[in-house]
Amino acid sequence: MATYCILDVETCPHPDAHQWVEPVAPDSRLRDPEKIAASIAEKTAERDQRLGLDPDCNRIVALGYHYVGGPDPVCDLARDEDEERQALIRFWQSGRASQLRYVTFNGLKFDLPVLMRRSMYLDVPAPTLYLDRYRTEHLDLWQKLSFNGTIPAHSLAFYAKRLGFTTLDKVDGSQIAQLVAEGRWDEIRDHCLSDIGLTHALANRLGLLKV
Repeated sequence: MATYCILDVETCPHPDAHQWVEPVAPDSRLRDPEKIAASIAEKTAERDQRLGLDPDCNRIVALGYHYVGGPDPVCDLARDEDEERQALIRFWQSGRASQLRYVTFNGLKFDLPVLMRRSMYLDVPAPTLYLDRYRTEHLDLWQKLSFNGTIPAHSLAFYAKRLGFTTLDKVDGSQIAQLVAEGRWDEIRDHCLSDIGLTHALANRLGLLKV
């Protein structure tokens, strides 16, 4: 019988990411120096907004998980890389079931690659997870709802509202970097735990947890 682990990862841009990313190029049609500078500034800002979603340029600030049928959900906050490393060690050590299946929302494209990549950069032993969307044993609810990318799918918050799930969480994932900068860690934890609960409820509604 499979063991299901509901999983959610919250990230922000790594503070050193600007040292690694390639510089942006201005619009090639521009000749005026001021317009070139403005184009570079605009494109740099757009790039920087996406760094928190890049497994090579972000870091984990909250790692939440819940083993279905087990104790209450866990959410480890990572205020720095030492705490992030310890959170990853605890997470991987917790998942020793032979038929472990991770349950995520868009996890094949985000949460699971981030976990493996951050483990690599922080020198934390981690398994290599199989992420082929057609063959993986793990359950990505976004993939299920989009019929493996055949049609667009909405956000987890959308489906929570659409299906009438109850949540008091008012935080959007795009706000995590700002919350980190402001030291609002309780709100980050609450958001992560809320996403775990909503992911669990959605997986149940889709009839995917065979226990």
